[in-house]
Amino acid sequence: MVMSLGKDDTVRRMSEALKAGGKMLAEACPVCGNPLFEIKGELRCVACDKPVVVVKDKTESGRALIPIVLTSLEGVVVEKLDELTGRLAGAVDLGEIDETARTIDSLLSVLRKSEEIRQAFRQRD
Repeated sequence: MVMSLGKDDTVRRMSEALKAGGKMLAEACPVCGNPLFEIKGELRCVACDKPVVVVKDKTESGRALIPIVLTSLEGVVVEKLDELTGRLAGAVDLGEIDETARTIDSLLSVLRKSEEIRQAFRQRD
């Protein structure tokens, strides 16, 4: 979900992007309609604070989403690992310790698989 910014916040972010060397483009963000910026070679919507990928067809769209989805997944997994680390630190019941440790192991496996997918994706390009 994209958080809506006020007009002043959006203008401030655009100004900051320009001051930092970003280039305002004629293309608009497909989500919020604000101008896109090229910042350090990356297309971004400064209002949504998200990278934007321009694609020609559905096949290209699916490929472009892979790194974005993996980044989102990794963020969620890291948040859960942080929560579980706190839970594990306070656990005294052996059953809870075992269950938490198994869940942590599963989440670490997800991170490893995500990195494998990233590497395979980079090698194909």
